[in-house]
Amino acid sequence: MKNWIPVPGSKKETIIRLALEQFKEKGYERVNIKDLAKEANMTTGVIYHHFGSKAQLYTLIRHDVEQRIIDRMEGAADTVSDPVKKLETALLAGLDATIKLNVGRLLSEENPHSIDKIEEFVLQLLEETITGLEFIVLPSWRSIIEAVEYKKIDLEHGRKLLTWLFH
Repeated sequence: MKNWIPVPGSKKETIIRLALEQFKEKGYERVNIKDLAKEANMTTGVIYHHFGSKAQLYTLIRHDVEQRIIDRMEGAADTVSDPVKKLETALLAGLDATIKLNVGRLLSEENPHSIDKIEEFVLQLLEETITGLEFIVLPSWRSIIEAVEYKKIDLEHGRKLLTWLFH
């Protein structure tokens, strides 16, 4: 169990819930701690007391979201044995989960403060495939997420594009 899971209704839980919504909606750069504190009906000091900084709050939220996506990707990847098909299946599941959880903006932006856990997971899957494939697959996956998030394409089209990459 994660040691940061706050008690429901606590100040920490309120901050995490509201910050998640703001990061999902605005992205890291446009979230303002003063505005977050005002929305939470707290002082900025309470936020800094619990999380230390905006970057640490973002990292905590980002890692939790990434782990939720990875859990789905792992489950999907475990259903196939071929390394390339395993990667394709995982990325499709990751795309679906990202859109279902409404975290496309959050995951399509580069993580400015820590290692991207999804990238680490995908790199592990890529070890059994063609060297250098990460330079094509990861940026394409993130671009598709961004395109779906900003309604340039729909999810089904995004899935078709991702499938096309592997055929």
